[in-house]
Parts: sequence; C-alpha cells; structure tokens
Amino acid sequence: MNNSVLNKRALVRIALGGFFALTSLLLAMSLSWAVLASQNFMYSTWHDVGGIGEGIDKFGPKNRYKVGFGDTTKAQRAALFEQINIAVHRSGEGLAAIEYETPSSGGVTKLLRSPEVVHLQDVAMLIDKLKWTVVVNVVLFALVVFLVFRFREPMLKLSTMCTGVGAFFVFSLVIVFSIGPENVFNQLHIWVFPKENEWFFYYQDSLMSTLMLAPTLFGWIASALVVLAAIFWTGIVIGLVRIEKRIKR
Repeated sequence: MNNSVLNKRALVRIALGGFFALTSLLLAMSLSWAVLASQNFMYSTWHDVGGIGEGIDKFGPKNRYKVGFGDTTKAQRAALFEQINIAVHRSGEGLAAIEYETPSSGGVTKLLRSPEVVHLQDVAMLIDKLKWTVVVNVVLFALVVFLVFRFREPMLKLSTMCTGVGAFFVFSLVIVFSIGPENVFNQLHIWVFPKENEWFFYYQDSLMSTLMLAPTLFGWIASALVVLAAIFWTGIVIGLVRIEKRIKR
C-alpha cells in the first residue's frame, strides 16, 4: 500500500473521528438537557444549596409590581418554575396563565408581567428551533456511525477523542471565566434574542428573574448539564468502541 493511500486513509480516519466526536457530543448534550428538563432542572436542589431560596426571600418582598411572592414556599416556587419549564418546551403555551397565591398576595396573582411573557416566548421559539438541530444531529451521528462500521474504518482512539473533548471544555471554561460568566450570559442574550424585546430584568421588577435568581440558577444548571453530558458521551463512545471491536473479530 503506497503512501498516497495511507495518507487518504489517515485523513478519512481523522474526518470520521472528528465528526463522530462532534455529533456524539451534541447528542450527549441533548440527552443531558432532556433528562434535566424532565427533572425540572433540579430546581429544588439549587433552591436549597445554590442560594436561590435566600435570593427569593431577599428580593421577593421588594418587587415593585407584585406583592406576597416572598412568602411563597419552596414547593410553590418549584411548581412555578416547573410550569415555566413545561411552557417553554411547548412553544410558550400557558405562560401568561401562571399564578401564585400567598397570605400576603391579596389573592391570586399573575406571576409574569407582559415583557416577561414575551421574553419567555422568545426562549420557547429558540427551543423549538434547537429541536430541529437535535434531529439533524441525530441523523448525522447515525450516518457517521454507519460509515465507520460499513467501511471498517477505525475511529480515533478513545484516549484521543477524550483528550480533544476535554481540551475543548477547558478552553471554553477559560474563555468564559476570562470574559466573566455574567458578561457571557448577557452577550449571548444580545446575540440570540430580538433586540426590540426586553430580556434584562432587575429583581425588583421581575418575579421571573427573582424565581430563578438569574443568572445564578443558569450557572448551576449549566454545570449539571456539562457533568451529565460528559457521562452520556463517555457511555456512547465506550459502547460504540466495544461494538466496533466485536465487529472486527
């Protein structure tokens, strides 16, 4: 076998390995999101250990538009977050109808003001678009795996892919913390959401922001997302490497 053929095979191996690492990583992130969404993104846990509860106790009574939210219980807060979670995964359906009631709220009160509903509808639209990205990625992942098995072209070594993915995450963390997590959070909102719609809310003006102690809650969710995705990705890669080895026997 001449050097030209060897070089082509090496390029094919690198290409397949790279696409596999990328599509499998996106698949792992999608699975992680789905699991966390089904568990209400562990809101009750972050409420107790992530400072969310203390934040609500502090800023809830200071809201300029709504009263009584500081007296909500942990169970009420988790239920309200769950309603938002369900709504944004159903194209925003039901956002305006979310309500709470406490002894000091003066009766049943709408949780969200109009600008907050609009912002969460933007979030719902983004999630709807990302669902199609997930579908496309699943197809590409299946195609890459098929090509690897069909042409018996070995993937990159597990250690190589782990090193590459690990380096990617480390590089991403360095960038995020160099710029500042809150700055990154704000810039992503500027890029992603319509500029005519409000997305930044002070705690005193928004029970949505207070409920989530934004962006604190998102930091905890992002951490859980990455850890769970790493577990899924490792399982996917190890599983397919083992299948690949059995096929070659």
